[in-house]
Amino acid sequence: MQISKKKTYKILACAMSAIFVGSFSGVASAEEDSHNTSSNNTITVSDDNDKYKLNIVETPSGEASNNKVTVNNLNLGSFFLHGGYAYSGYGNATGNYLYVNNVTVAHIHAGHAYYGNATDNFVYFNGGEVTEEIGAGYSHYGNASNNHLYIYDGKITGKVYGGYASYNGGTSGDAIGNTLNISGGEIIGDVYGGRAENGYAKNNEINIYGSPNLSNANLYAGKGVSDDAVSGNNLNIYTKALTVNNIGGFENLNFILPSNTENGNTILTINSPSAATPLSNKINVSSSGDSNLTTGNIVTLITTPSPSGLILGKYDNNGTLSVGISLDYALTLEEIKSGSITTGFKATVGELQTTTLKEQTELLTAPVVDSASLLDSGTDRLSEWLPPEGLDYMNSSPTAGFDPFVGIGGSTLKINTGNGTELKTKSGGINFGMTRYLKNRHGVFIIAPIVDYGRDAYDSVLPDANGTRGSGHSQYFMGGLIARQANVNGMYYEGSFRYGKIRTNFISHNFLVHGKPATAGYEASTPCYAGHVRIGWRNHISPQNILDLYGLYSFNRISGFTTKVSTGEDYSFSAVNSGRIRIGARFTRELKERENVYSSIAYIHEFSGETVGEYMGMITPRASLKGSAGLIELGWQVKPAKNSVAMLDTSLSWWIGDRKGVTFAMKFKKDF
Repeated sequence: MQISKKKTYKILACAMSAIFVGSFSGVASAEEDSHNTSSNNTITVSDDNDKYKLNIVETPSGEASNNKVTVNNLNLGSFFLHGGYAYSGYGNATGNYLYVNNVTVAHIHAGHAYYGNATDNFVYFNGGEVTEEIGAGYSHYGNASNNHLYIYDGKITGKVYGGYASYNGGTSGDAIGNTLNISGGEIIGDVYGGRAENGYAKNNEINIYGSPNLSNANLYAGKGVSDDAVSGNNLNIYTKALTVNNIGGFENLNFILPSNTENGNTILTINSPSAATPLSNKINVSSSGDSNLTTGNIVTLITTPSPSGLILGKYDNNGTLSVGISLDYALTLEEIKSGSITTGFKATVGELQTTTLKEQTELLTAPVVDSASLLDSGTDRLSEWLPPEGLDYMNSSPTAGFDPFVGIGGSTLKINTGNGTELKTKSGGINFGMTRYLKNRHGVFIIAPIVDYGRDAYDSVLPDANGTRGSGHSQYFMGGLIARQANVNGMYYEGSFRYGKIRTNFISHNFLVHGKPATAGYEASTPCYAGHVRIGWRNHISPQNILDLYGLYSFNRISGFTTKVSTGEDYSFSAVNSGRIRIGARFTRELKERENVYSSIAYIHEFSGETVGEYMGMITPRASLKGSAGLIELGWQVKPAKNSVAMLDTSLSWWIGDRKGVTFAMKFKKDF
């Protein structure tokens, strides 16, 4: 390729401008090395006097990467606007971001490379006019991959693409994994997810939202050197009443019907279909979860005013209408005829294919069972509220006033929630209370108001073939009361109650709709309460050894709630009632007057902790905390000094069974 004199002058001017501009501080945070790399610049241009700053992201050799360029409210005429430009040599254009707001310009590229590759570049175009070409990634001789172009508004005449490998003679690069998102504006010309003049254009996407004017646009999800070079390309239509000039270059034509789609609506009109318009057996239809479509409804997917009609390839007339991530209706696809000419393509909604929600919807219950598990962890932490228990709290505390205590703890647990589903949590929390000691004829009665906070992060994995997984966070804040009667004969009785609110969220990116990954998530907040009762006996089996035998029953309830999943479905989740029994023994050894070590074992059984989600009268597979676990604990208790009123207790526990993992706790108490 020959470089014109005009281009040569421009290159020299760019280089001189870059040197000149780089001598001024505050213009851009440029990182220039001996190879003339132009990287890590942050530039904003909103005035004609600042246009020279745009030359900083251009380099004749080396890399043009990780630049962030914002241009506002300018008429740049025939200018070539770049986020990063390696205009000769083998430098790559990678990771550049270009934000364009109300700008008139001829060419736009976030990343532009000559012999190198253009990868991971982003353009956000929001108003103005492009008179010749706009793309996120462009390479003359290399590959254009994983580039993203977003068009929100404005007018574009000419080529539009996510990624373009342009050289059309000899060996050329490929355009792979590029994405074009259009939600507004007007486009006149050819539109590509990925374009390779002499290579492969695979796994590219065009996504259409809202109401853009595309009546004079030809949409090609991917266009390579041959038809077999365009596999994995998707044209995804998320709107209705859309008109285009023509479509092509896709393996999958996906109609994702919006929630306002009704019986009799038309989704796509093709003004000038041709023999290259590939309507085949790769047509997929899904809808928002709050769609009003039901059995017997008919939607015209494609129609044309062309007198020659649509030229159809082979297609399967039996399909599926997926409703969000939850249900599938049978779908019949058939041609619309005018005499012998095919003028359209319609879909008739059939019966539900199953009477239950899809197996993958069980994952939606993960935040609910995780919340119940988090409350259990809070109860475990609080039930050891008198640290250190072996240091004779009956005789070391005053009979009036309140004494503060604080407990902190954390855990990493793996929990079986039924049906082979696994919940992995990492949690932490803190509780604070003010104890009051009241001696009586049996011993001492201890009471404390308390506040309790807990938070965790979780992952949940289904045992399905896809390994469907989701993640999120839960947190609660509660207040309440705890009390204990400790008798001189070693018997003690204890109880607590806490009330508050728990918040949780969920996100998954690998639900499946028509075999393709789909994202779903939600947030929720609901009241909760928890508590426990405990009976035990502390026996001094020798002057230095104490054996504590106890039984504990803990409970919590998370109120049911209704929430909208991001895919449109309104789900109702049942309340969770969790009840656990814990039977254990602790052996404490007094090493010194103010230092103890202890070990304990316990058996824990969860009776319920079950929840389901409901949508359209059908329920998800059940998830539950029901099961048994064993606990082994080691701990250390100490007073800092002989007459100190401060006490410290630390412990580490190992879980086995339906709960596996490690818990640590530290409790501190000080009398005033």
